[in-house]
Amino acid sequence: MVGLIVLLVASACRVDTTVDIRVDDDGSGRVAYTVVANADAVSLLVDDPADLRFDDLEAAGWNLDGPIAEDGGVTITASKPFLSPEELPGLLDELLGEGVVFSNVALEQAHDFSMLGLRPAETSYDFAADVDPAPDLEILGDAEIEGLLGSSLGRSLTRVEEDAGGSFAGSLGLVVNVQLPANVATDSELGESVDNVVTWEFSYGDAPTTIDARASIDEILPRVWSLVAILAALLFVLVVLSRLATFVIVKLRTPKGRRRRDQRQRERRAATRAAEANRPRRRLLRLLVVDVHGVLVRPTDPVDGLLIPLITAERPDADPERIREHHRQLILGRLSAEEFWGECGLGPMADEIETRYLSSFRLVPGLHPFLDRMATSRLPVAAVGNQPRVWGDRLRRMASLDGAIASWMVSGDVGSGLPEPALFEATRRTMSVDLYDCFYLSNNPEHLDTAKELGMATGLFVTGNEAAPETEHPIVRGFEDLLRSRGS
Repeated sequence: MVGLIVLLVASACRVDTTVDIRVDDDGSGRVAYTVVANADAVSLLVDDPADLRFDDLEAAGWNLDGPIAEDGGVTITASKPFLSPEELPGLLDELLGEGVVFSNVALEQAHDFSMLGLRPAETSYDFAADVDPAPDLEILGDAEIEGLLGSSLGRSLTRVEEDAGGSFAGSLGLVVNVQLPANVATDSELGESVDNVVTWEFSYGDAPTTIDARASIDEILPRVWSLVAILAALLFVLVVLSRLATFVIVKLRTPKGRRRRDQRQRERRAATRAAEANRPRRRLLRLLVVDVHGVLVRPTDPVDGLLIPLITAERPDADPERIREHHRQLILGRLSAEEFWGECGLGPMADEIETRYLSSFRLVPGLHPFLDRMATSRLPVAAVGNQPRVWGDRLRRMASLDGAIASWMVSGDVGSGLPEPALFEATRRTMSVDLYDCFYLSNNPEHLDTAKELGMATGLFVTGNEAAPETEHPIVRGFEDLLRSRGS
């Protein structure tokens, strides 16, 4: 297309070029180039206008209309859409050449929306470009013209200039039309606005000019929806406050002792008394239940004491709260170990980091001799802990506890963790014992409280000079203390 325009201009015949830029509401649009050459100009190019070929433009995605021959002249239109404002400068450079006629092309689309809905939503469009109606035609040269039009059709730029007497003035007419969605305006003195289209007309030899156009669209619908959303939110708040006020009033007006919580407490106490009435008055110790974390291995709190420091050492940007949440999903059986390490960003090194984590646990001093004494006394030992099954099995093997622990029940098997009673109930069914005949050893008072409510005997386990928290549970200082209390 550039080669055609240059040859026609060089012929000193009349050629009119129209550049139509249409911008749609979403910032996309279409660029169309229309070249109209009179009969004299066409005769300098080819004998028959039908011989003109523009296969390279079609291959580049341009839609061609023509060439249309009329009264010896020819009209050719090439158009191509653009999907975003950023694509517009490239389309203007594709046919006319980069910076030859158009330069510093910019199309900006901006949205302004009031979250409170106090004014309409506004979408603005701003177009600007520098236009040089008298480009330097020598930059295209004979070789590029032949490459564009074909050596059989193109004529030497030098020969055409000589035929035309070397004058280009009055040969080229350039019209630029910019169509914006609505309310178009321009600050350019040469531009004329008609029906949302700004038009500029140039002739070859005119001085370089900056053209611009702007438009804005006000939309009322977003403001309506914003107001609807605000009203809905206010209504929701009023409903919640009304329900809350009703709840508080009912709560205050309900006499003490008749509230649902009081009724549930009475029912639990009655059930406990009934269960105690049906039990033998003498407790038989048939099973020792120990907490994995705190009695068998340390640290007591593996998440804050070991897991989070280990992960943050590899991933300093890791969020401790997210690690705790993923760990909770893991011990409840809702995540596999592989998925857990992947969520923590350590998937590629899952095996290595898991081995390091489990190897970091320390056995409580005196554990193996104590378990040997329990085996000699024929008192089975069961372990409960908040772990996935795969970690529990690996930790048991690494600590050489396979033959010493009769039951190893973990939260990943039952979908519920301590201090919930599910692990105790699962151990009771597995070992076929009454919880009343079980002694539970832990250094977590909250776990001990649940065990005591289930009827188990309890003991708060501490080692050495470790400080014991205030508790109603008997304090057991190490395994030797437990053995002495049994008279072993």
